[in-house]
Amino acid sequence: MKINTQRYPVPNDLQSVLEGMWTYQLEAPDNEISPVQFCMPGGMIELLFHVSPSTHQVLAGAKWATAPEAMIIGLRQGPVFFTAQGGTSIFGLNIKPEAFVFLFNKPVCELAQRFADMNDFFAANELGNLQEQIVSASDDHARARIVIQFFRERLAMRGGRERHYLQEAMEHIRVSTGGYSIDEVAEKVFVGKRQLQRAFQEQFGVSPKLYGRIVRFKGAYDYVKEHPKASWVDVTYHFGYSDQSHFIRDFKEFTGNNPTGFLSSYEPQLNLPFALNVCN
Repeated sequence: MKINTQRYPVPNDLQSVLEGMWTYQLEAPDNEISPVQFCMPGGMIELLFHVSPSTHQVLAGAKWATAPEAMIIGLRQGPVFFTAQGGTSIFGLNIKPEAFVFLFNKPVCELAQRFADMNDFFAANELGNLQEQIVSASDDHARARIVIQFFRERLAMRGGRERHYLQEAMEHIRVSTGGYSIDEVAEKVFVGKRQLQRAFQEQFGVSPKLYGRIVRFKGAYDYVKEHPKASWVDVTYHFGYSDQSHFIRDFKEFTGNNPTGFLSSYEPQLNLPFALNVCN
């Protein structure tokens, strides 16, 4: 069994829209099932397309369910656990939440902490034949080109990007890796704190404070992956946690386990030739 992942670059003109494009492939007979894997929360809206007949199972609440052929995942504060059938191939993309709301003129609040079948979430023909094009494309490079063209056309149709305080707020939170307080973010975008909190809930289904915590935790988690010898004290202070117990509390909330227990549970997978956090 071999798991392959790859990320594809986002062109400069779509940097404000897409955080990334990626592929996941499980090389194995179709009667084999992968170990349980996970995608950490990353503060993005995720679109996943199955481009092979094989499927993967997603843990939804306390039950395992077959993932839709095309699924959308909203903002979340916990990992998505999944297993994949041999031969599974997925093409995914991560969209910045404020860009999604602008491009599709619809909030994603109903998707907070959950996923849905893309065909149930979008109106008929809202995505055109994007799913069909991605599935029938000759290879993943062609799929990346299809996605790039789709979003360029979507931007042109919407008349370019209008600057909005929600966009500014999201950017400030991400640039600071969740380091700004909500009062500081509200001040930077010239709106009241309550207005900012209300807009976040109405559009994204999470508070600006929670979004900042997700962004900070994602940054800390990526740092641990890149610096495996870093101490928890280093991580705590590098990302502005008040103390180590503060970081551990967030870790438990976002993963359901403490750092040592969580990482040891997935130690066999950490040695596999793929990025556990491919989805973000």
